[in-house]
Amino acid sequence: MNTIKIDGLVGGYPEPIDGTSEWYYSQKGTDDFLDLYEAEEIVKDGHAFGGMNCHLIHFPDGEVFSPFELRENFYVEAPVWDDGKFYFLCVDFSKKTIQIYCYYPEDKKLELIEKLPLDCVKDCYNLKLNVSPLMLGRDANECVFQIIWPEKISFSIGSTESLMFRDGDYLYFSEWHEDPDYHEYVIIRDFHTGEIKDKFSGTICRMPNGVFWRF
Repeated sequence: MNTIKIDGLVGGYPEPIDGTSEWYYSQKGTDDFLDLYEAEEIVKDGHAFGGMNCHLIHFPDGEVFSPFELRENFYVEAPVWDDGKFYFLCVDFSKKTIQIYCYYPEDKKLELIEKLPLDCVKDCYNLKLNVSPLMLGRDANECVFQIIWPEKISFSIGSTESLMFRDGDYLYFSEWHEDPDYHEYVIIRDFHTGEIKDKFSGTICRMPNGVFWRF
């Protein structure tokens, strides 16, 4: 059996990154896995959060890249991949800031591209980055989708809609219904207005070569 020992990630688990077949990520913290919203609730309750870090693993050699250091009250989300670069959403609960970083794997260079006050959002529930191009949004909060950055836009969506990805001026949402059979739909909305441009049954996903597969 051909085995590569992945150093520095004891107990880690590789997760695929949408849009690339060359990279995986592994989130690791001081405690059991917590999502961003759960970490925020710990801090709001007056407790210290041990921190959540995120590592990158290159395929096929298994080399580990660690752009960040694990630290208290600092959460590093899973990355998004766009045009050969990684983008990370980070929340520093001690400094009450939302930070967006770009990581260049060839140069091992980490660049802060935006810093926002944490109170620019109600909470961190479903707060995440999407591409392409890069945007920060909040998904399905009381049937309202919010774009936080680089523009501030909000519009109504269905209770079971969730954003899959952005393609220029179009946002691709997944929607499901159970009546009683289960059905999935793709809804394409205008980025600026939220107006529905198209809706069809099935799903769609972005492949590593940039081609979209529709099912």
